[in-house]
Amino acid sequence: MDASRYIVKNGNDPTPGNITEEKESELEEFIDYAKIIMGALGHKLFEPLTDKPKAAVPIESPEDELLLFLKRKSRKSGLVIEASCKQTNEGFVVLKGSHIETIDSESIPPGIKERRQKAKIDENGILQEDILVRSPSYAAAFVIGGHVNGLIEWKTKDGVSLKEIENNEDN
Repeated sequence: MDASRYIVKNGNDPTPGNITEEKESELEEFIDYAKIIMGALGHKLFEPLTDKPKAAVPIESPEDELLLFLKRKSRKSGLVIEASCKQTNEGFVVLKGSHIETIDSESIPPGIKERRQKAKIDENGILQEDILVRSPSYAAAFVIGGHVNGLIEWKTKDGVSLKEIENNEDN
């Protein structure tokens, strides 16, 4: 539930009962092993989509988590769409609080349309949860509501596009 990766349908929260400290330690170790095994099998159900900041002092993002921004005036609604996204080792996470275009284009990919319908977006178009997608173009399509080139649309706070960053890494 804390990782917000899946919907937990079992609402029961059992009481811990009367167990000894030794038994509790053994059970905690069992849980840790289960987390390791699940992670090794590629099921990251206990890990949050993005790491929550642990310190009150802002720390620069590590290179493996690139923070990107998209700002564009929508032709469909006339609103300025502003979103932020974090590149992680699993893909691209459109961050909670991003402004999402609420009107879909006719050319929107079916998978993105379905994700947009299931996502928690309030009546003002503000995303209420982090959304993980595999590519920058899918992340941008999720935000814009239609086909878009994510390599060009996603930019750093300095205005450098993702395509420029990738081209610089190749050199």
